[in-house]
Amino acid sequence: MIAAALAVGAIIIAFLAGYLPRLYARAKLAEVTPHNVALPPVAVTAAISEGLARKLRLPGNLVGVKQTMVYARASGYVRHWHVDIGAHVHSGDLLAELDTPELDQQLKQARASLSQKMAALQQAEANNEYLQVTAQRLKELYKQDFVSHQDADQANAQAAVGAANVEAAKADGVAQQANVRELEQLVAYGRVVAPFAGTITQRLVDVGSLVNAGAAQGGALFQLQATDPLRVIIQVPQTYAPSVRVGVDAKIEIRQYTGRTFSGKVTRTAGALDPATRTLTTEIQVPNPAGQLSPGMYADVTLPVAVSHPVVRIPSSAVIYDATGVHVAVVDARSRVHLVAVQPGRDNGTEVEIVEGLQGGERVVVSPSAGLTNGAQVQITPAVDRGAGGGVAGQ
Repeated sequence: MIAAALAVGAIIIAFLAGYLPRLYARAKLAEVTPHNVALPPVAVTAAISEGLARKLRLPGNLVGVKQTMVYARASGYVRHWHVDIGAHVHSGDLLAELDTPELDQQLKQARASLSQKMAALQQAEANNEYLQVTAQRLKELYKQDFVSHQDADQANAQAAVGAANVEAAKADGVAQQANVRELEQLVAYGRVVAPFAGTITQRLVDVGSLVNAGAAQGGALFQLQATDPLRVIIQVPQTYAPSVRVGVDAKIEIRQYTGRTFSGKVTRTAGALDPATRTLTTEIQVPNPAGQLSPGMYADVTLPVAVSHPVVRIPSSAVIYDATGVHVAVVDARSRVHLVAVQPGRDNGTEVEIVEGLQGGERVVVSPSAGLTNGAQVQITPAVDRGAGGGVAGQ
């Protein structure tokens, strides 16, 4: 009996020794419930909806309203230049003087030839006067039968030739005078003057440089830009192009002048979109009486525009591009992720416009991980508040 009891006890002890550890392990596993599993943390921010009336901010470059390369109109050597880069000049101011030895010699010869032509004209006029008097005298003598009809006719013919010689000499003189005036004008072109008021932005010659007349043969002497007013050239996206009209006010900001804006107006548009970029080339004129702005400066231009429907903007890092399309991870009230298909618009590198797919106010995941899936539950950590201003097209 005692042996049987001992045997049963041994069996029970063996059973408990094997079962209790497994029971303990199951209890510990049961303690690991879903609410104790660490959820992936995500940073979220609100999708901001823009109204129909908004401000469009675009980059541009300042350029002169008028700008040109100044070329010589006569060939020669630079004797002296009177202005250098940065010089402000008025229309007609002397920029450089050229030595034109070939033209000077041609002008000297032309003037000498003109003197000869004038002397020949005087001789022809004197000879013509003698022939006219002779013809008239013989005409009177013929009437009195003192000379023959043939002598009178011959005198008239010689008088006609004398008159023709005078006209020919006059024509030669006029032609030579024109030649002299042309050469005088070419020599005068040795004085290179400013075609309009502005600033010299390049000087491309030095004393002794050989220059040729015209842009086709010789290089430019200077570059000249009008600096008051200036203009800003911007490219307006198709969405906002209908709002941009001549006369619309614009605000221009230059990074060198922090906190300061310059006023301008839209003066002209291309009238058609560039088919390659779907943008409208627009020119804005900016008064610059104090000369604080310079051609070549980078500018930020703000224009009031209107759109046909509200646009939502979110951080550029929130957009997911993959083989299935373009999506945004939206977190609902239960902290679950929904991958929403969207149509992006303009992207300035910081924020992107969402044309379709979002209404505004949604919580979107900033910089979602590659492993984030539709329906996943996450732990929310708020992202930096971007506020109601700024963004792709507003401020």
